[in-house]
Amino acid sequence: MQHARDIATEQSKRDLRWCEAHTLAACDQYMAIEAQRSGAIGFAHVRKPENAIRGENWLYGAMSVVEGHYRYAREIMGIADADQLYA
Repeated sequence: MQHARDIATEQSKRDLRWCEAHTLAACDQYMAIEAQRSGAIGFAHVRKPENAIRGENWLYGAMSVVEGHYRYAREIMGIADADQLYA
């Protein structure tokens, strides 16, 4: 008899991380991870070839949203721009 295996999707992994967050520090860690993930997804979306025709204003707005995700993650983790070599 075959046993059903749990299929680990990205959503199920996020749900598991959130359910395991019992302290404020764990919640901060979860939020920082999610902010970085959202920033990475947004950055990949901006770089798609079909978005090249959207114009300069769209690109400026989209990049500011992506930067906002990363800024929020750094704020949660307590990392200043001076702490990063590429800042």
